[in-house]
Amino acid sequence: MFSRSLFLSLLVVCLLSIVAQFAPIHDLMIWDRQAMLTGQWWRILTGNLTHTNWPHLAMNLSGLIILCYLFRFDLNAFRLSLLLFLLSLMVGLALFLTEMDIYAGLSGVLHGLFIWGTCQDIRLHRKGGKLLLAAGVLKVTWDVSVGGSAETAALIEAHVAVEAHLAGALGGALLAVTKVTTALGVSNRRA
Repeated sequence: MFSRSLFLSLLVVCLLSIVAQFAPIHDLMIWDRQAMLTGQWWRILTGNLTHTNWPHLAMNLSGLIILCYLFRFDLNAFRLSLLLFLLSLMVGLALFLTEMDIYAGLSGVLHGLFIWGTCQDIRLHRKGGKLLLAAGVLKVTWDVSVGGSAETAALIEAHVAVEAHLAGALGGALLAVTKVTTALGVSNRRA
């Protein structure tokens, strides 16, 4: 299971994301290009905590919990917080390179966390790491070339931001390769 500190960190992220769903907080936190160009730079980070609707929120928080469980041997409260911060920053900044005006969701960060975690599995010679990394790369490649799932778009009532998925995946790979987060004491326990 989760360590107590990792569980509490997850709980804080979940609660912040739930609070971010309510007006007027949602309107102050969503990634909004025009608002950021007028000085509301916090949205680069906070846009990742907002979601288009409750099913979108439930889907992303479920994904976060599953990923944290999957990579629990490589995560602690500080490392998870650092990863979420850095990946949110990377995704939020990368979206300026797109034509997107509004973004809400944690999926870009989740893709980054997944790629980072699979790289830890490979680095520590865990079974399945290479297969998971290949699956992640194929998924992002599919997203970018074909676009997001129509079913997902209908569920979240918005365009699937495949640009965020790509930015997050690249950010996760960068963090894994530069060992920014692994230098903070990755556990050597085997899953």
